[in-house]
Amino acid sequence: MMTSLPDVSALRDFRPELVALDLDDTLIGHGGIVPHEAVEAIARLKGMGIEVVASTGRSFGTTAPVCAAAGIESWAVCSNGAMLAALEPEEIVETITFDPADLLTAMQQRVPNGMYAVEDPTGVFRTNVMFNHSALTEGIREVSFEELLHTPVIRVVVRSDDHLDEGLGHVAADLGLHSVVFGVAEVAWLDIGPQGVSKATMLQRLCDRLGIDRANTLAIGDSMNDIAMLEWAGRGVLMGHAVPEMHQHADVLTGVEPGVGVAEALNAIGS
Repeated sequence: MMTSLPDVSALRDFRPELVALDLDDTLIGHGGIVPHEAVEAIARLKGMGIEVVASTGRSFGTTAPVCAAAGIESWAVCSNGAMLAALEPEEIVETITFDPADLLTAMQQRVPNGMYAVEDPTGVFRTNVMFNHSALTEGIREVSFEELLHTPVIRVVVRSDDHLDEGLGHVAADLGLHSVVFGVAEVAWLDIGPQGVSKATMLQRLCDRLGIDRANTLAIGDSMNDIAMLEWAGRGVLMGHAVPEMHQHADVLTGVEPGVGVAEALNAIGS
């Protein structure tokens, strides 16, 4: 379902206390560079006393350099809401973990040749098959599948080259994982976090720490792992390149270019 969303001019009379920014395909494109327009817009908001934070599916190790380049200096919600980190100095402040043993065992029965990785509460990944993924692979270690089962984790990642045509969404559905799967698309990749946890839930915890009402927040994102965050925020801003089905979850539509569209939205605030 597609709705007609207003453009960023609708933000002129809105003065948030906190702005949450998704990173990949929102603040940065595939080249990994934060456009100077976005850096300047973030600095402008900070000068207005507005808290600007990252809210991403990335691990902390790959989030911090992007934040440094963007001038985001305070907080980062990482791993799709399973981790809250302070940025200067860098410190993991809070994590939400779960026991992965039953999930991994059930998944392996259905996807026997899969790549399985877990992220521990320090942000380190362990995997049964070494892989390369720029947002996840900081500090990854290859271990046996059995070694993945025995310690609490903040997320499980599953990939399968045997399911490139149909994806893994049907496996998630079979296991009743709809409420804990992030980023499932027509690819053979699942990103599974703690039950009931999303970017929105950790942003709410951060707002509780800072004494900020969620009505006074703004979030910018582009994909399905941003849905809860966009609906939670006082104003949800959707990137212009997002699929039409995402429009129903946001309040405002910005430009299509990562970083530049973010700057357009941020510069509209209080203009």
